[in-house]
Amino acid sequence: MAEDIQHNQKSNFNGLTKPAKAGASKKLIIKNFKDRPKLTDSYTEDTWLKLRDAVGAIQNSTSIQYNLEELYQAVENLCSYKVSPMLYKQLRQVCEDHVRAQIHQFREYPSSVCVCLPAVLHR
Repeated sequence: MAEDIQHNQKSNFNGLTKPAKAGASKKLIIKNFKDRPKLTDSYTEDTWLKLRDAVGAIQNSTSIQYNLEELYQAVENLCSYKVSPMLYKQLRQVCEDHVRAQIHQFREYPSSVCVCLPAVLHR
């Protein structure tokens, strides 16, 4: 009996069970977190600023200062914490603002350019 207790103490080290037989395979058990980790207060705002900068860089054909994996993980984290409606609203606004700016740019062309284009095309 004392030998069994002593054997069990040797086989259980820091919560990991050592195999009783030499050459036996080890089992690795991965358990979920008991409680989901909480986001820091500034995580949502900081993440949004990164995403906004990345979208702006894509729209302006400049380099993105964050790697795509980091951006993807940030979006996945926000969505898993039910922040996706706010994220969608903000991304949509950034895209609409960009489109408005581009349309406004084309509206500023002088009307003489528009009148001359058909004449150039018929030559």
